[in-house]
Amino acid sequence: MPRPPAPLVPLCLLLVALVAPAAETVAETPRVSASGFIRHWPGELPIVLSVPHDGAAKPADIPDRTSGVTVRDSYATALGHALRDALYARFGKAPQLVVCELSRKKVDCNREIAEGAAGQPKAEQVWREYHAIIDEAEVAVLARSKHGLYLDIHSHGHPKPRIEIGYLLKGSELRLAEERLDNDTSVAARSSIRWLSQRTPAKFSELLRGETSLGGLFAARGVPSVPSPREVLLLDDPYFNGAYDIAAHGSRDKSQLDAAQLEVPGPMRDTPAHRAATAAAIAESLDIYFTRHFGMKLK
Repeated sequence: MPRPPAPLVPLCLLLVALVAPAAETVAETPRVSASGFIRHWPGELPIVLSVPHDGAAKPADIPDRTSGVTVRDSYATALGHALRDALYARFGKAPQLVVCELSRKKVDCNREIAEGAAGQPKAEQVWREYHAIIDEAEVAVLARSKHGLYLDIHSHGHPKPRIEIGYLLKGSELRLAEERLDNDTSVAARSSIRWLSQRTPAKFSELLRGETSLGGLFAARGVPSVPSPREVLLLDDPYFNGAYDIAAHGSRDKSQLDAAQLEVPGPMRDTPAHRAATAAAIAESLDIYFTRHFGMKLK
């Protein structure tokens, strides 16, 4: 049987991969949790990255979950490290990175503990370690800085090869008119960037899908994203709007870091070159995003 054609990669993304210099890597030894399944790389930037769904470990003494999603987010951990390297190369400082290495068949750290650990004590231990370390990372960020951003990294296989940025808002809310987004404060209050929406000089429609939104900045650097000025979320488009992690650690439910879930398609994460290009574009975007919306220079 002939092989299917390789997925198309945006031209701008390929060009970034070809011309970008090799990123300097960060080679610290991670902190390892008591269970052995959570890895934490420290950092000094006001940014926390996490990867809950790319674990490969399947110990026999933790039963498989029998309900819920168990699909692995392939290459998400590698993308997390590529982004950490790109941020270090750009700013001379690294973000914090938290990774779960236990298979999603055993634990889903991006769901409530009842669903995510299925009542299994060892899975519950891993789940609690993961979230406790993210909490500690947030505290460390806020000890150095007034503001910060938490990005939860995932992968998707939807037909449209674009990053789906989740803010806990439904697709119908992303399609609201600018007047409604800017004047109905209840919409921003339901988002994982609630805290930032009250402090940035930009209107909420700009923060959500404008030129200086995360999606707008990614897209301007060759990384198609939604929501953004260039990508419309149609009624029948599949879309991940975020889940437990950004609700638990974002600013919708508490005054901690603002947060977004990044669902990255295969063509942007499946090879080292693609990951490096995606990471470089995100790092450059965050430079502008922090200056524009947080009023902070990352370097």
